[in-house]
Amino acid sequence: MSRTNDRQLKAPGVRAPRQERSQRSFDLVLDTSLELLAEKGYNGFALTEVSRRSGVSTGSIYTRVDGKDDLLRAAQDRFLEHMGQEHRTLTDPERWAGMGLAQLLPRLIVETADMLQRNGAVLGAFQQRGALDPEVARAGKGSYHDLRDRFIALLLRRSEEIHRDDPVRAVGSCFVTVYSVLARALALDVAAEAAEGSQLDTLTEDLSAMMLAFLTTGA
Repeated sequence: MSRTNDRQLKAPGVRAPRQERSQRSFDLVLDTSLELLAEKGYNGFALTEVSRRSGVSTGSIYTRVDGKDDLLRAAQDRFLEHMGQEHRTLTDPERWAGMGLAQLLPRLIVETADMLQRNGAVLGAFQQRGALDPEVARAGKGSYHDLRDRFIALLLRRSEEIHRDDPVRAVGSCFVTVYSVLARALALDVAAEAAEGSQLDTLTEDLSAMMLAFLTTGA
């Protein structure tokens, strides 16, 4: 992932490295934090384990953050920067040039599912932590809104193919439905044992058929 951005360095409880070597060490700490979250979730996340895996001393880590939750928020900012790039790539209009809605929507849903599955372990850890940490929830909500707005804008480029009285509302409902179903299937918002257990390829196929029928049926 890319280097720590300005928003991370200005976050409460996080102090900006002033030297390139210190920056590299902090970047390594953040990447290690995300790896640990993916493996063990928030409950298994510990500064001592981050230190051991990264090779950066706990003392050095504490010169950059006040504690575990501050490191978690800095790691989340780094992760959401990565997700923002994923969103931009997914919804880049040039990728979908020349496709009608019937071709675009099923592929978009499949690629959205792939993106969520690819990042699901870390995304799920942050979503579940967000239920208890308002700052984590706020940042996650901003990323969700970014994806929502880009998804909607892409589909509205085919508004002439959407046969609903209010295309904006219809496409918004389409996104909410798709995201909610995928999030539950991938256990992003619940413990893994509570996942629906659906086959993702079957689920995306059915979602695509339902959403395409909804958008192209006049009402």
